[in-house]
Amino acid sequence: MAIIQTLGVASNLGGPFNQYSNAAELLRENIHYYATELDYPQLQWHMVYPKRDGTKNSKLRHLNKKISQYTRYWSKSNIPFLVIDGDHSCAMGTWAGVLQSLKPQRHFGLIWLDAHMDAHTFFTSPTQNIHGMPIAALLGTTDKQLAHLYPGNKFIKPENLVLMGIRSFEAQEYKLLKTRGIEIVFSDNIRDFSQSLLSVAQQLSLKAEVIGISIDLDFVEPLEAPGVATPVAHGIKAQELINALKLISHMPQIAGLEISEFYPQGDKKNKTLELMKKIIFTFYDRKSP
Repeated sequence: MAIIQTLGVASNLGGPFNQYSNAAELLRENIHYYATELDYPQLQWHMVYPKRDGTKNSKLRHLNKKISQYTRYWSKSNIPFLVIDGDHSCAMGTWAGVLQSLKPQRHFGLIWLDAHMDAHTFFTSPTQNIHGMPIAALLGTTDKQLAHLYPGNKFIKPENLVLMGIRSFEAQEYKLLKTRGIEIVFSDNIRDFSQSLLSVAQQLSLKAEVIGISIDLDFVEPLEAPGVATPVAHGIKAQELINALKLISHMPQIAGLEISEFYPQGDKKNKTLELMKKIIFTFYDRKSP
Protein backbone atom coordinates (compact mmCIF):
# COMPACT_ATOMS: atom_id res chain seq x y z
CA MET A 1 0.00 0.00 0.00
CA ALA A 2 1.35 3.41 -0.97
CA ILE A 3 2.38 5.86 1.74
CA ILE A 4 2.00 9.48 0.63
CA GLN A 5 3.94 12.19 2.44
CA THR A 6 1.30 14.81 3.26
CA LEU A 7 1.88 18.34 4.47
CA GLY A 8 -1.00 20.13 6.18
CA VAL A 9 -0.69 23.91 6.44
CA ALA A 10 -2.94 25.34 9.17
CA SER A 11 -2.96 28.87 7.83
CA ASN A 12 -5.24 31.32 6.11
CA LEU A 13 -2.80 34.22 6.49
CA GLY A 14 -3.00 35.06 2.80
CA GLY A 15 -6.79 34.85 2.55
CA PRO A 16 -9.68 37.10 3.52
CA PHE A 17 -10.45 35.43 6.86
CA ASN A 18 -8.50 34.89 10.09
CA GLN A 19 -4.93 33.58 10.19
CA TYR A 20 -5.75 30.04 11.38
CA SER A 21 -7.24 27.36 9.15
CA ASN A 22 -8.51 23.99 10.36
CA ALA A 23 -8.97 22.68 6.81
CA ALA A 24 -6.01 20.27 6.86
CA GLU A 25 -6.76 19.04 10.37
CA LEU A 26 -10.40 18.41 9.50
CA LEU A 27 -9.41 16.45 6.41
CA ARG A 28 -6.83 14.45 8.37
CA GLU A 29 -9.41 13.40 10.95
CA ASN A 30 -12.08 12.60 8.39
CA ILE A 31 -9.84 10.68 6.04
CA HIS A 32 -8.27 8.47 8.70
CA TYR A 33 -11.07 5.87 8.67
CA TYR A 34 -11.07 5.44 4.91
CA ALA A 35 -7.31 5.12 4.66
CA THR A 36 -7.10 2.47 7.38
CA GLU A 37 -10.27 0.43 6.89
CA LEU A 38 -10.29 0.41 3.11
CA ASP A 39 -7.63 -0.36 0.52
CA TYR A 40 -6.55 3.25 0.01
CA PRO A 41 -3.15 4.93 0.15
CA GLN A 42 -1.92 5.89 3.61
CA LEU A 43 -1.24 9.58 4.21
CA GLN A 44 1.72 10.27 6.47
CA TRP A 45 0.88 13.69 7.89
CA HIS A 46 3.18 16.55 8.82
CA MET A 47 1.63 19.80 10.10
CA VAL A 48 2.99 23.34 9.99
CA TYR A 49 1.50 26.34 11.79
CA PRO A 50 2.03 30.10 11.55
CA LYS A 51 4.17 31.83 14.13
CA ARG A 52 2.20 33.57 16.87
CA ASP A 53 4.24 36.76 16.86
CA GLY A 54 5.23 39.25 14.19
CA THR A 55 3.57 40.98 11.27
CA LYS A 56 1.42 39.08 8.79
CA ASN A 57 4.13 39.33 6.15
CA SER A 58 6.85 38.05 8.48
CA LYS A 59 4.61 35.14 9.47
CA LEU A 60 3.94 34.31 5.82
CA ARG A 61 7.61 34.47 4.93
CA HIS A 62 8.46 32.09 7.78
CA LEU A 63 5.57 29.76 6.88
CA ASN A 64 6.51 29.58 3.19
CA LYS A 65 10.09 28.83 4.11
CA LYS A 66 8.96 25.90 6.28
CA ILE A 67 6.69 24.57 3.51
CA SER A 68 9.49 24.80 0.95
CA GLN A 69 11.84 22.79 3.17
CA TYR A 70 9.44 19.85 3.11
CA THR A 71 8.73 19.91 -0.62
CA ARG A 72 12.38 20.51 -1.48
CA TYR A 73 13.41 17.38 0.42
CA TRP A 74 10.62 15.24 -1.03
CA SER A 75 11.22 16.41 -4.58
CA LYS A 76 14.98 15.92 -4.31
CA SER A 77 14.37 12.42 -2.94
CA ASN A 78 11.78 11.59 -5.65
CA ILE A 79 9.11 11.07 -3.01
CA PRO A 80 5.53 11.83 -4.19
CA PHE A 81 3.82 14.36 -1.95
CA LEU A 82 0.50 15.99 -1.17
CA VAL A 83 0.05 19.49 0.26
CA ILE A 84 -3.21 20.64 1.87
CA ASP A 85 -3.12 24.34 2.61
CA GLY A 86 -5.67 26.82 3.85
CA ASP A 87 -5.14 29.47 1.20
CA HIS A 88 -3.31 29.61 -2.11
CA SER A 89 -0.53 31.96 -0.97
CA CYS A 90 1.12 28.80 0.39
CA ALA A 91 1.82 27.77 -3.22
CA MET A 92 4.81 30.11 -3.04
CA GLY A 93 6.36 27.72 -0.52
CA THR A 94 5.15 24.49 -2.11
CA TRP A 95 6.57 25.07 -5.56
CA ALA A 96 9.58 27.17 -4.57
CA GLY A 97 10.75 24.09 -2.68
CA VAL A 98 10.44 21.93 -5.78
CA LEU A 99 12.23 24.52 -7.91
CA GLN A 100 15.07 24.75 -5.38
CA SER A 101 15.49 20.96 -5.47
CA LEU A 102 16.19 20.79 -9.20
CA LYS A 103 19.61 20.53 -10.78
CA PRO A 104 20.32 23.22 -13.40
CA GLN A 105 19.58 20.99 -16.39
CA ARG A 106 16.16 19.94 -15.09
CA HIS A 107 12.98 21.94 -15.69
CA PHE A 108 9.76 22.32 -13.71
CA GLY A 109 6.25 22.60 -15.14
CA LEU A 110 3.17 23.69 -13.22
CA ILE A 111 -0.52 23.17 -13.99
CA TRP A 112 -2.63 25.71 -12.08
CA LEU A 113 -6.33 24.79 -11.78
CA ASP A 114 -8.19 27.84 -10.49
CA ALA A 115 -11.08 30.20 -11.13
CA HIS A 116 -8.64 33.08 -10.63
CA MET A 117 -5.28 34.07 -12.12
CA ASP A 118 -3.64 34.79 -8.74
CA ALA A 119 -1.15 37.02 -10.55
CA HIS A 120 -1.54 40.28 -8.63
CA THR A 121 1.17 42.15 -6.77
CA PHE A 122 0.81 44.58 -3.88
CA PHE A 123 0.80 47.35 -6.50
CA THR A 124 -2.22 45.97 -8.39
CA SER A 125 -4.32 43.98 -5.92
CA PRO A 126 -7.67 45.61 -5.06
CA THR A 127 -7.95 43.54 -1.86
CA GLN A 128 -4.27 43.22 -0.85
CA ASN A 129 -5.01 39.55 -0.06
CA ILE A 130 -1.84 37.60 -0.74
CA HIS A 131 -3.68 34.46 -1.88
CA GLY A 132 -4.22 36.41 -5.11
CA MET A 133 -0.46 36.84 -5.70
CA PRO A 134 1.40 33.48 -5.76
CA ILE A 135 1.68 33.24 -9.54
CA ALA A 136 3.38 36.63 -9.72
CA ALA A 137 5.82 35.51 -7.01
CA LEU A 138 6.56 32.17 -8.69
CA LEU A 139 7.34 33.95 -11.96
CA GLY A 140 9.67 36.41 -10.25
CA THR A 141 8.36 39.88 -9.52
CA THR A 142 9.74 43.40 -9.25
CA ASP A 143 7.45 43.97 -6.26
CA LYS A 144 10.00 43.86 -3.43
CA GLN A 145 7.34 43.39 -0.75
CA LEU A 146 5.97 40.30 -2.51
CA ALA A 147 9.44 38.99 -3.41
CA HIS A 148 10.32 39.10 0.27
CA LEU A 149 7.63 36.48 0.96
CA TYR A 150 9.06 34.06 -1.60
CA PRO A 151 11.44 31.48 -0.08
CA GLY A 152 13.78 30.85 -2.98
CA ASN A 153 15.85 32.25 -5.82
CA LYS A 154 14.57 30.03 -8.63
CA PHE A 155 11.43 30.81 -10.61
CA ILE A 156 9.17 29.02 -13.04
CA LYS A 157 9.71 29.68 -16.73
CA PRO A 158 6.62 31.22 -18.38
CA GLU A 159 6.54 28.55 -21.07
CA ASN A 160 6.28 25.87 -18.36
CA LEU A 161 3.19 27.31 -16.65
CA VAL A 162 -0.42 26.70 -17.70
CA LEU A 163 -3.50 28.18 -16.00
CA MET A 164 -6.78 26.32 -16.52
CA GLY A 165 -10.41 27.05 -15.59
CA ILE A 166 -9.98 30.82 -15.34
CA ARG A 167 -13.18 32.87 -15.17
CA SER A 168 -12.54 35.72 -12.72
CA PHE A 169 -9.63 38.16 -13.05
CA GLU A 170 -8.54 41.79 -13.25
CA ALA A 171 -6.96 43.53 -16.22
CA GLN A 172 -3.58 43.96 -14.50
CA GLU A 173 -3.24 40.21 -13.92
CA TYR A 174 -4.17 39.40 -17.50
CA LYS A 175 -1.65 41.93 -18.79
CA LEU A 176 1.17 40.45 -16.69
CA LEU A 177 0.46 36.92 -17.87
CA LYS A 178 -0.03 37.81 -21.53
CA THR A 179 3.14 39.91 -21.52
CA ARG A 180 5.02 36.84 -20.32
CA GLY A 181 3.35 34.63 -22.93
CA ILE A 182 1.76 32.30 -20.40
CA GLU A 183 -0.89 29.86 -21.62
CA ILE A 184 -4.34 30.54 -20.16
CA VAL A 185 -7.25 28.14 -20.71
CA PHE A 186 -10.45 29.96 -19.83
CA SER A 187 -13.32 28.01 -18.32
CA ASP A 188 -15.79 28.81 -21.10
CA ASN A 189 -13.35 27.46 -23.72
CA ILE A 190 -13.17 24.00 -22.13
CA ARG A 191 -15.37 21.43 -23.83
CA ASP A 192 -13.80 18.19 -22.60
CA PHE A 193 -11.72 18.82 -19.50
CA SER A 194 -10.21 15.33 -19.38
CA GLN A 195 -8.75 15.72 -22.85
CA SER A 196 -7.71 19.32 -22.18
CA LEU A 197 -5.80 18.39 -19.01
CA LEU A 198 -4.25 15.32 -20.61
CA SER A 199 -3.06 17.39 -23.57
CA VAL A 200 -1.58 20.08 -21.31
CA ALA A 201 0.20 17.50 -19.14
CA GLN A 202 1.60 15.68 -22.17
CA GLN A 203 2.88 18.91 -23.70
CA LEU A 204 4.51 19.95 -20.43
CA SER A 205 6.15 16.54 -20.09
CA LEU A 206 8.07 17.24 -23.31
CA LYS A 207 9.65 20.32 -21.72
CA ALA A 208 9.78 19.57 -18.01
CA GLU A 209 11.20 16.60 -16.12
CA VAL A 210 9.18 17.50 -13.02
CA ILE A 211 5.52 18.60 -13.00
CA GLY A 212 3.32 19.90 -10.20
CA ILE A 213 -0.45 20.30 -10.03
CA SER A 214 -2.03 22.99 -7.88
CA ILE A 215 -5.80 22.92 -7.35
CA ASP A 216 -7.77 25.80 -5.91
CA LEU A 217 -11.11 24.22 -5.05
CA ASP A 218 -12.97 27.24 -6.47
CA PHE A 219 -11.96 25.73 -9.83
CA VAL A 220 -14.99 23.46 -9.35
CA GLU A 221 -18.62 24.46 -9.83
CA PRO A 222 -19.70 26.08 -6.51
CA LEU A 223 -22.84 23.94 -6.22
CA GLU A 224 -20.56 20.92 -6.01
CA ALA A 225 -17.77 22.54 -3.96
CA PRO A 226 -19.42 25.24 -1.83
CA GLY A 227 -16.76 25.24 0.90
CA VAL A 228 -14.34 27.71 -0.68
CA ALA A 229 -13.31 31.25 0.19
CA THR A 230 -14.12 32.92 -3.13
CA PRO A 231 -16.65 30.87 -5.17
CA VAL A 232 -17.18 31.72 -8.84
CA ALA A 233 -20.11 30.39 -10.88
CA HIS A 234 -19.80 28.16 -13.95
CA GLY A 235 -16.86 26.05 -12.83
CA ILE A 236 -15.77 22.59 -13.96
CA LYS A 237 -17.97 19.74 -12.75
CA ALA A 238 -16.51 17.71 -9.89
CA GLN A 239 -16.72 14.40 -11.75
CA GLU A 240 -14.95 15.92 -14.74
CA LEU A 241 -12.06 16.87 -12.49
CA ILE A 242 -11.93 13.37 -10.99
CA ASN A 243 -11.97 11.75 -14.44
CA ALA A 244 -9.24 14.05 -15.70
CA LEU A 245 -6.95 13.47 -12.72
CA LYS A 246 -7.34 9.73 -13.20
CA LEU A 247 -5.96 10.09 -16.73
CA ILE A 248 -2.75 11.84 -15.70
CA SER A 249 -2.06 10.44 -12.22
CA HIS A 250 0.21 7.72 -13.61
CA MET A 251 2.62 10.16 -15.28
CA PRO A 252 6.08 9.69 -13.71
CA GLN A 253 6.98 13.38 -14.08
CA ILE A 254 4.36 14.46 -11.53
CA ALA A 255 6.10 15.23 -8.26
CA GLY A 256 3.19 16.38 -6.17
CA LEU A 257 -0.35 17.65 -5.82
CA GLU A 258 -1.50 20.71 -3.92
CA ILE A 259 -5.13 21.32 -2.84
CA SER A 260 -6.00 24.73 -1.53
CA GLU A 261 -8.74 27.12 -0.36
CA PHE A 262 -10.99 24.67 1.50
CA TYR A 263 -13.16 26.81 3.78
CA PRO A 264 -15.01 24.36 6.09
CA GLN A 265 -17.32 27.03 7.52
CA GLY A 266 -18.83 27.51 4.08
CA ASP A 267 -19.25 23.84 3.23
CA LYS A 268 -22.70 22.28 2.80
CA LYS A 269 -23.40 18.63 3.58
CA ASN A 270 -19.62 18.05 3.51
CA LYS A 271 -19.66 18.26 -0.29
CA THR A 272 -16.26 19.93 -0.54
CA LEU A 273 -14.68 17.69 2.08
CA GLU A 274 -15.91 14.59 0.25
CA LEU A 275 -14.62 15.97 -3.04
CA MET A 276 -11.16 16.45 -1.53
CA LYS A 277 -11.12 12.83 -0.45
CA LYS A 278 -12.14 11.69 -3.93
CA ILE A 279 -9.39 13.81 -5.49
CA ILE A 280 -6.75 12.34 -3.19
CA PHE A 281 -7.85 8.72 -3.49
CA THR A 282 -8.18 9.03 -7.27
CA PHE A 283 -4.82 10.69 -7.74
CA TYR A 284 -2.82 8.40 -5.46
CA ASP A 285 -4.63 5.13 -6.19
CA ARG A 286 -1.51 3.49 -7.54
CA LYS A 287 0.87 0.86 -6.25
CA SER A 288 4.06 1.75 -4.43
CA PRO A 289 7.18 1.51 -6.63
